[in-house]
Amino acid sequence: MHFKQAAAATALASTLILIGGCSGAEYGITALDREATAADRLPDVVIDESVNADSVRKVAEQNQVAYFIGAMNDDQGYCAYAVDNDDFIGGCGRGHGQLVTVSPGGSWSLPQLTLVLDLYDTADLNRDNWVEVHTNIFAR
Repeated sequence: MHFKQAAAATALASTLILIGGCSGAEYGITALDREATAADRLPDVVIDESVNADSVRKVAEQNQVAYFIGAMNDDQGYCAYAVDNDDFIGGCGRGHGQLVTVSPGGSWSLPQLTLVLDLYDTADLNRDNWVEVHTNIFAR
């Protein structure tokens, strides 16, 4: 009887290790892994001391809005920004999936944006009329 319990416990532990090893892949943003270029610099209009400026990458441009992603200074989360001329919206978040959703106020022409991690299941976002601007940024 003890042999069967030990074998079952070993099988369960092995399964949990495999699942844990696989699930870690989704908790990141691979767009930040490439070398930075001059285009990746956040425009001066963006003032946010939460983001590590050296980590920021420009990931998309659509309808005259530039989209940027960066790591937080504490390396515990990520930030996203939409920049249009002299206006910007942005925010930072931590977690495992959809990190932050930012909505512009008043008469701003900027879209609402949400930041997700790699491999996040975006089916709900698509059903809610979010449009993929980049693998990690959706707008509406």
